[in-house]
Amino acid sequence: MRGKICIVDHDLASRGFLRECLEREGYEVIILDSGFQVKPLLNGEKVHIFILNIDTPGVREKSLLCELKKAEPSRILLIVSERGNGFLKEAIDLGVYGFIYKPFNPTEICTMVSHLVR
Repeated sequence: MRGKICIVDHDLASRGFLRECLEREGYEVIILDSGFQVKPLLNGEKVHIFILNIDTPGVREKSLLCELKKAEPSRILLIVSERGNGFLKEAIDLGVYGFIYKPFNPTEICTMVSHLVR
């Protein structure tokens, strides 16, 4: 196993696509459909990367990003569908490492994840 990744996305197709792409590369993937489900996960095994869709309930909560930043040295990537969203600058200030833009580019996602897991 190359690392553990948690995908938080309300969209079944998006999270399925990401899961398939990352599992093919040897990552263990955990799927959640709400940002409110993340907190119990923070007390368990180390998660190397959190991939969060900003349109998913509970993800735009500043407290979630703050908790992720404090809990462990995980990397955070945000899935966004548009550039220039006001929340993005604030997210960077709260510890987000990068953005995954829709439509997804599997090569780009796997390269970014591989770089962050090192």
